[in-house]
Amino acid sequence: MILEICKTNINYEIIGSGTPLILFSGYINDMTAMIKTLEPIFRNREGLKRIYVDHPGVGNSDSGDIKRLSEYLKVIKEFVGEITKGEDFIVAGYSFGGYLSRYILQEYFNQVKGMMLITPLTTNDLSSMDVDRNVEAIPHKNQNKEAYIQNRIEKDINHASLKSNHTFLETIQIQAMSEKVSLDNFQGKFHGPTLIMTGRQDNVVGYKDAYALLEKYPRASYFVLDMCGHDLQIQQEELFNLLVVEWLERLSL
Repeated sequence: MILEICKTNINYEIIGSGTPLILFSGYINDMTAMIKTLEPIFRNREGLKRIYVDHPGVGNSDSGDIKRLSEYLKVIKEFVGEITKGEDFIVAGYSFGGYLSRYILQEYFNQVKGMMLITPLTTNDLSSMDVDRNVEAIPHKNQNKEAYIQNRIEKDINHASLKSNHTFLETIQIQAMSEKVSLDNFQGKFHGPTLIMTGRQDNVVGYKDAYALLEKYPRASYFVLDMCGHDLQIQQEELFNLLVVEWLERLSL
């Protein structure tokens, strides 16, 4: 489905019915990256309306007239407002989608009832991130397991970027380095059930910066998983699935 927001066409897909759960993928990945990861968990659970979103410049969403990160975020904010129409909802995101999730929590604080962050980007100032760029991935000793992981990363993550407007996304990323954007700018603390998962060998966003978020989220479970780079949901699939189910139970879903 397509929804026009601020002259930008946003593509989204709704699966299921019940409490809305808005899901954002990575910066260059379309919604299929999240659908392939999460639908095996969600499809047997009732009462959850999954709203998968192609943010501007990825998948079947265009870039409209967006020139700056602030304009980008405004489109996302207006989209969420139009989709939820004042209804309570949950939000989740992978990588850049985690950044968007925290922005949406800030803007719709009284409506958000829970949040999940998967290897989240924590800031748009990439130069300030605490990341070990030289950390080495640790492959599984079981070669069949390792081959399965690499195949899924290629099919589910890399393939999800094929339709993305990389020129537009690179331009916004460079511009965003100098733009100040507030996150977690809300009174008090967020008491909704929260799940934060990071990879010990993540050389894209790291794991240290996400730990600093805990002060604002007293009901957050925070995990650093070994043998995980940026694609934790695939590299530690079984554990990831268990943690997501536990989070849903805390949400009573």
